Amino acid sequence: MMTFLYFLVTIGFTVGMYLKFPNVYLILPFLIGGLIVAFLFIILLIILMLPIMKYTSYTNKFKLYVTKSVSYLVNKVFLGIDIEIIGKENLTKDNILTAYANHKSYIDPLIIMAVAHRPIAFTPKTGVYKIPVINKWMKYLGSMPIDRSSNRNTAQNMVNAIKNVKNGLMLTIFPEGGIKTRDDEKMVDMRAGAYKIAMKAGADLLPITIIGVTNVKKRAPFRRTKVKVVVHKQVRYDDIKDMQTNEVADMMFKIINDGYEKYSH
Repeated sequence: MMTFLYFLVTIGFTVGMYLKFPNVYLILPFLIGGLIVAFLFIILLIILMLPIMKYTSYTNKFKLYVTKSVSYLVNKVFLGIDIEIIGKENLTKDNILTAYANHKSYIDPLIIMAVAHRPIAFTPKTGVYKIPVINKWMKYLGSMPIDRSSNRNTAQNMVNAIKNVKNGLMLTIFPEGGIKTRDDEKMVDMRAGAYKIAMKAGADLLPITIIGVTNVKKRAPFRRTKVKVVVHKQVRYDDIKDMQTNEVADMMFKIINDGYEKYSH
């Protein structure tokens, strides 16, 4: 939807201006102007959608549709990313589920959004909530802010997140605790506490390996970048419910990094 509207506005503006000022030398400036107007139109449209996002449930399919539309536009058009999904059959819609992935770029959430088949949210740091529009968007998706300055706030946010996961929201967590290095796309660290939500919610775990995302900044927007997303077989809660979180963390660390070794070539 967003991509269609973006190009519709771009073409409409360009053609409209050319019909008003029919000069072949002005086509390029009109096209550039059309791209700018279309971009501003999309931003305005997202802002206008915020009240709808606010008053619909976290698991509402409309939110998933809009989220995927935005991610497709940004990934495909603005950043030139072509996503290859490996293991698409492991994306389920009905079970209680949390996803875990390696984290090497700020666009990782957009990659996961494009892949998701169900309502999705994230666990961003509180700094993300200082960014206009994005802060509201994250909140209305049901994301869980990580407030490292207040254990009390984080604990309350975790209680809310567990409830949302039980109700069908796929919370996606980057268990490294931030971007530790961009030199190695494999996981280099793991916070065992990242698995508390899944364990307390009785959720299955979905390991995801993102490959090639660090190349985007070297190539975008003029050269396309192929990003592989490996969706591993789910780890069932019944198989890990008696394990300690550090044991679960070690297991997920190995699955995600083994996926990189297998598919990065």
